[in-house]
Amino acid sequence: MSPPEPTRRLSLWHQIAFGALAAAALAAGILLWVFVVRNNESSTLHVDPIKPVALSASGLRTLSAVVGQPIYWAGPRKHYLYELRRASNGDVFIRYLPPGVDAGAPGNNYLVIATYVLDGALAALAKEAAGQGVRVPGGGLALLDQKTHKSVHLAYPKVNYQVEVFDPSPARALALVTSGQVRPASGP
Repeated sequence: MSPPEPTRRLSLWHQIAFGALAAAALAAGILLWVFVVRNNESSTLHVDPIKPVALSASGLRTLSAVVGQPIYWAGPRKHYLYELRRASNGDVFIRYLPPGVDAGAPGNNYLVIATYVLDGALAALAKEAAGQGVRVPGGGLALLDQKTHKSVHLAYPKVNYQVEVFDPSPARALALVTSGQVRPASGP
């Protein structure tokens, strides 16, 4: 008659421990993100890189709202974590991690959404597309990567970021982009 009670306590303990670890990872990510430095001799953005860190959907939304830079994703997936990595030039990568996969794990069989800093992103993508792009919700333009045919590039009007959506299936990447699911994590 007693076994259910200890099992419930153990489960609650694991939930509390996971919550504390997620909060600590989020706090560390925010602190790292705050150390943005602009090089006065050029307009190039230099930031402290962030090594892969796993966040919950709410942690990713919170971080995105705090940093003042969009972080694009395709919305939450049940039981997934979201690996955030940032390069020193400000580019951000979100990799969807299924249950049992840790941040930093090797492999390219996961959905990855990259947000690249790029002034005039829509104009640059339109030039590359040369009329071959696909219009997407929100006035954006999408283009299958012309070199590798493995990912889809996306840009929106008045947004100085280009988004790249990689999925092991390029057709799924294009479907995500054209559905309008790819959007800033801080949005609705």
